[in-house]
Amino acid sequence: MKLIECYIENFGKISQQKFTFEDGFNCIRQNNGEGKTNLIDSIYYMSMTKSAFATSDRFNFRHGMDEFSLAGTYSMENGTKSRFSMKISMNGDKKVKRDDKLYQRVSEHIGVLPVVMVSPADVSMVSESGEERRKFVNAVLSQMDHEYMSAMQQYNRLLLQRNRLLKDSYVESSLLEVIDMRMAALAAPVHEARKKFVDELRPV
Repeated sequence: MKLIECYIENFGKISQQKFTFEDGFNCIRQNNGEGKTNLIDSIYYMSMTKSAFATSDRFNFRHGMDEFSLAGTYSMENGTKSRFSMKISMNGDKKVKRDDKLYQRVSEHIGVLPVVMVSPADVSMVSESGEERRKFVNAVLSQMDHEYMSAMQQYNRLLLQRNRLLKDSYVESSLLEVIDMRMAALAAPVHEARKKFVDELRPV
């Protein structure tokens, strides 16, 4: 599949701009601070519904704006064209559409437009903690396996719930046991998927 054109509004340093792309390699050249990274990040965002660089959506809004929009027309593998669009508001509202049809859940979009981001920051996967490597594995596997993504989302929700409970002055042990059991059941397939991925990646 191939990105044909994209439209960006109020994303990072880009106020309003339309970009078109040619077959083969596309080189982007501008002066420092004019939005090259924002353009690359917007393409990543259209695939993953989140930034490759910012930890929170609030860092993606153009200064003074409370909403940003992204849209892209793609040539799909079956030879058809599809238009994807998303509108994100400062209040956390995120609408993602394919051909003007709203996804019921944003997670349904993950994997439809596979993407790989390579940047100088990737050195952190070698030099920093295991958290960076887990983020990379999660990003790849979530695009390939929706069951993996669902298990990870459920596991993380339970982890937050468990951590909140442990901060309370009184914790009901039976409730913690139930959460631990559910987390263990979800952790098993996540572990197996990661192990298989690493085994396949190791020879490369």
